Amino acid sequence: MNAAATEVRRTLLIVLLSHDSRTILLERGPDASTWLPLSIDVPSHRSYAQVVHRWRQPRMRRASVTARMATRVGHVRSDYRVVIFKLPQPARSARFSPQARWWPISDLETLPVFPQELGFLMTGYVQGWIPDGPITLNA
Repeated sequence: MNAAATEVRRTLLIVLLSHDSRTILLERGPDASTWLPLSIDVPSHRSYAQVVHRWRQPRMRRASVTARMATRVGHVRSDYRVVIFKLPQPARSARFSPQARWWPISDLETLPVFPQELGFLMTGYVQGWIPDGPITLNA
């Protein structure tokens, strides 16, 4: 029996939370109908932590909540890590991505976002009812 090898793709999703904790920065996904956090491919020779460290901007505060999830389509498994950074002051979206815009957290429940649980995650984080540490977003 010839089983195809599973390809693994690793992606870091960076959620930028506004200084006032009301909005997050999202960019259009590849299909242009979905919005997602800033997305960075993680090479196999690097850890998620190394990529976060290299990307991190001065004075951003990293949240104590992180999320992980995995999806599978055919022989491709995609692993995601979600990290949240709070900005110390107002910032223009173009500073991070020309395709991005700020969305109110209250809109995430009705907005087509990836991951689908992003609204739940951000509401829980801002309101303080998601505990510190890693959580899993897989259904």
